[in-house]
Amino acid sequence: MSDNKIEELRKLLNVPEKGAEEAAAQQRSARFFNKPRCHDGLSPIAQLLQGGPEVGLGGDEKLTPGYPPVSLPQHDTVSTDARARALVKARGDNTYEYLELPGAVVHGNVTCDDVQNAKIWRHRGALDELEYNFGVDDASEYFSGVRLFEGTIAYIEKNFWTIVTSEGIAAKISKLLTAVYSQWVDSPEVISIEIMDPILVLLPSRKCNNLQELDFYPTFCTTHPYYEDRIKQWPRAPYDRDHQSDDLVSWLVTATPTPVFNYLKPFTAHQSNFPITNEQFRRAPGFELDDLDQAMAQGRLFLLDFKDFHKETVAARNWDNWGARLHAGITLFAIPQGSKQLKTVAIQPTQTPQHSGFWEDIGWFFLGIFGYGGNKNPPSKIITAGDNYWAWQMAKSSVTTMLSMAGVVDHLSTHVYLGPIPIAYFRNITEYHPLRPLLDTHLMALVTNNHTGIFEVGATLAGQPATYGNPFNGLLTGAIERLSGFSSETFVMSTLRRKNHYHFFEHSTPVDKNSDPILAQIDDYPQHDDNKLMPIIREWVDGYLRLYYHSDADVVNDEELKMFLYETNHFGQVKGFPSRADTIEELVNIVSSIIYWMSVNHGFASLVSNMKIGSLGFYRDHPIDPNVGYTERDWLNVCPPMNVGAGLFFFSRIFTDLPEDWHRSLGKYPKGQFKHDPNVYPLLDVFQTSLKALDDEIREKNGRRRWSYDLRMPSTITVSPWN
Repeated sequence: MSDNKIEELRKLLNVPEKGAEEAAAQQRSARFFNKPRCHDGLSPIAQLLQGGPEVGLGGDEKLTPGYPPVSLPQHDTVSTDARARALVKARGDNTYEYLELPGAVVHGNVTCDDVQNAKIWRHRGALDELEYNFGVDDASEYFSGVRLFEGTIAYIEKNFWTIVTSEGIAAKISKLLTAVYSQWVDSPEVISIEIMDPILVLLPSRKCNNLQELDFYPTFCTTHPYYEDRIKQWPRAPYDRDHQSDDLVSWLVTATPTPVFNYLKPFTAHQSNFPITNEQFRRAPGFELDDLDQAMAQGRLFLLDFKDFHKETVAARNWDNWGARLHAGITLFAIPQGSKQLKTVAIQPTQTPQHSGFWEDIGWFFLGIFGYGGNKNPPSKIITAGDNYWAWQMAKSSVTTMLSMAGVVDHLSTHVYLGPIPIAYFRNITEYHPLRPLLDTHLMALVTNNHTGIFEVGATLAGQPATYGNPFNGLLTGAIERLSGFSSETFVMSTLRRKNHYHFFEHSTPVDKNSDPILAQIDDYPQHDDNKLMPIIREWVDGYLRLYYHSDADVVNDEELKMFLYETNHFGQVKGFPSRADTIEELVNIVSSIIYWMSVNHGFASLVSNMKIGSLGFYRDHPIDPNVGYTERDWLNVCPPMNVGAGLFFFSRIFTDLPEDWHRSLGKYPKGQFKHDPNVYPLLDVFQTSLKALDDEIREKNGRRRWSYDLRMPSTITVSPWN
């Protein structure tokens, strides 16, 4: 390409001039801040803590050669032999594995080149390659990635004396070292450790005494020269200071933590397992003069029912989880007369109601003494917003902790559901095919992250771990047992069950709330109202594909595409994925849905990071009685212990929150991704401009909301399942 052409395209796309940023972008190794960090407080170990581990997430990328000229296989007269050889190698390297995780299809050879080359951001050039990418250069040497340990280090410093003077601190250190030594004796060739274990062992396992101890977000000195760089990577939830608001639960079910989570349904008929009465309904503020049956007839009642999780919540638990459990509760929401705002009205923490009667009252008395234990149908009473304040706060915690866990199940289940797509893709789509530059970035890290989350235990201290380990002891699956009310086995089974719920097209089609007169009553439903992404994605994909597919016959005669679709359906067993495409329009639908699943349907909000409401365990084995005079101490006791809260907060950083806007976000591609074909860049400019406009629209809307919602913002949606 001539220099003049480059300059013309640079002006067309508003690409910044070359300068210091480009020079910095040439450095391709992992980048972490080496500048001193500053946390509030002057503990005796402050200097040690300032030099914490140089470990981050998302700071890696690699400079790699550009794509060859791409074409459909039936039109390729130059690379025919090379394509044939590539296909033979790819089909030998990439294999389907059905036995390592029964009920799911996983990659059978995660060490192969295709998988390893796809696990990090791969640049194919510098600024000359024309991608403007929203003005954010994630190849800068000044970008650090997400500092995984920083929050825990800051928390230890802030609560230093509380921690070091806790009972048995020396014994805790000895216990950790003994665990590592024992593993070395049992298996000296490989020594590994769960990354949360040092936190869980060394921090006190007592319940937090106040909100400050329950707050694990780091603080930094505002006068520090790098304050803005640090604090933006630890965004607090917009509702953090309002965690006890009665409106928050209703907000969380309309502004959900995962895109595929949608358990809120209209309440149109009375249920025997949720015997809500008109008297209870009228206890809620704003409904004193309302009528339950009238509200039901008018379509103003809604239910959040976790019945699908009942078996998991009463399954056998690991008793190393500090007493955590979860409840498959039922929550009633309502819209007041003359309003459009959803309100939280009543909560029954379990699926089984507590009935009145002599023997029932006796049973309830003993439950209050001995707890639920292994009861498979634990009864509970309905608690309303008009009952004891702290009983209501505890009841809400039983809902939000289950909401948080359901979000984690949803998140991993989409990983497992999508996992077979890159296997079929790498096996059948060569680097000479036009789908590779378009989809490579969207499939980045899916296979390796699935493998790490399910099969790889913690961090390896010595030796090389086996390719496949115990699926109940991976980075995520193993952590769940230590940090939640589920055992690892229960969590994996729940994930596989949820995976089977998805349909490729059905769940990549945004729900239009205005098409449902009942849902349309809710004034602000961010999960639906903000989702305008599919038309933007479709326009981009349609324009791109038509650069190479000029007729429906081109689609039908594309053998690489044909095998990719067939294998994903038949061998990958991705429910709803089509086994063939006969028209350009059908192909646009398929590719648009792939991108939608890998980005929009992969989002994950930071509810799990908020230990005041979003932990993965409810730490109370006894029922909640609306007539008991509970105190704040009782509410703090249902929150996680200090060590579990810190471990879960640190761990959640691996899965939530982009470190800054437009960092590897939807619409962003690595430098040089399309340099083999300059015809792509005008289309890319339209795509990015449309995404930026939608992002600005949501930001403006968030400015009018009580709490902002960022899960549907293009700037914070990851371009692929790299987290």
